[in-house]
Amino acid sequence: MKPISLTDIPTTYESTDCESGLSSEYSSEFSSGEVIPLPSLGTSSDSPAAAPQVPIVPKSMEKPLKQFKFWKDLSPQFQKDVVKKLDYKARCCLRKSSTANRDLVDNCPLPMSYITIKTDRTYNPRTKQLDEQVVFSVFADNWKSVNLHGVDDFLSLFKNRRSVAQSCWFDCFDENKPCVASFMTELEKEIKIRGAQSKIRARKIQWNNNYKISQPKGNTSNQKISSSPDPGVHFTNILNCFDSKYLKSLDLVKSNFTSSTINILAKSSHWWLLKEINLELQQKTMIDLFLTAERLLYTTQTFNGQDIWKVIQSFQSRDLPRGAHFQLTAHKPWDVEEVLKSFQVPVKDEPVESRRSPFIKHTQRFKTRSGELVLVVKLNSEVVKGVICRANYIKEDFGSDS
Repeated sequence: MKPISLTDIPTTYESTDCESGLSSEYSSEFSSGEVIPLPSLGTSSDSPAAAPQVPIVPKSMEKPLKQFKFWKDLSPQFQKDVVKKLDYKARCCLRKSSTANRDLVDNCPLPMSYITIKTDRTYNPRTKQLDEQVVFSVFADNWKSVNLHGVDDFLSLFKNRRSVAQSCWFDCFDENKPCVASFMTELEKEIKIRGAQSKIRARKIQWNNNYKISQPKGNTSNQKISSSPDPGVHFTNILNCFDSKYLKSLDLVKSNFTSSTINILAKSSHWWLLKEINLELQQKTMIDLFLTAERLLYTTQTFNGQDIWKVIQSFQSRDLPRGAHFQLTAHKPWDVEEVLKSFQVPVKDEPVESRRSPFIKHTQRFKTRSGELVLVVKLNSEVVKGVICRANYIKEDFGSDS
């Protein structure tokens, strides 16, 4: 059998109306030669419209653009295997070529390693100029589709129920920008119309948006100030666009969030279903809001002994799997002896290694609800780290102290 070429797939013989740049591209198989106009679909062949131009193909290489018998003769499973190797742009073009191909593409999940969403100045075909718009890019293991835009094209990523992104990264997604506000309004409207099954399916949100939220002292002419009462309102609206069944991780290290922001987020059902939370806050926040996570990385100004003991008790008392862990990091050192006084059990230093690292001031093992697992906690004056380990393989399960 002749090997299949992607140029045999009818992804380009019909014009598309994609504003996101998913325009048709003609095969590079055509040799150079005289250029002839091709009439656009839906118009008379006698129309003098300026149409896409392609070189004349020698008779030995001639292929009817509208006949893809080879593609149609392939088995459904073979067609699915081909679609699985296409990037997002190629899938969009193929999907718009016929009803059968639309159904074929929709039945094939789209593999996505991660998605980035940001604002950028791109060409707007409506205004015919460069406008600041919300753009998104999709990355997989062996392909990428960048600088796409449009709510419809974005939601099309999740048309197949098995299409799940491993991570969704928001980069400077500032609600004060008109294009962001417009995008969010349209996104919320479309999800409401299409139903909950159209929500964004991603396992992790990474948030990079640390613009100023309060009026600083001194010259403020070049400072960017948020007009929103709290960034948590904007982020909660975004969070509600995600399917809570899939979202399990939040990375909020580079954010302008405050303690009131976390209080707002904690009212969302998404928050209590999270397995992993990674954040950095300048203000102290009630530690109880983080005690449902299995993996917690939390950095703030400082912690007291009671906060640290609450986290230890939470990890000790829950049925957590091996590898569940927490790490609390403070910008201002605490008194190790004062922290140990908050432990409601006898303090017992139990180094794991024969030669203790100079960075570790105290190591202690705590029983868990499983007889085969223990919680190992190591701390110094700035960091306390705890890991659920197998009782007989603590060194291997805990990892490096560096």
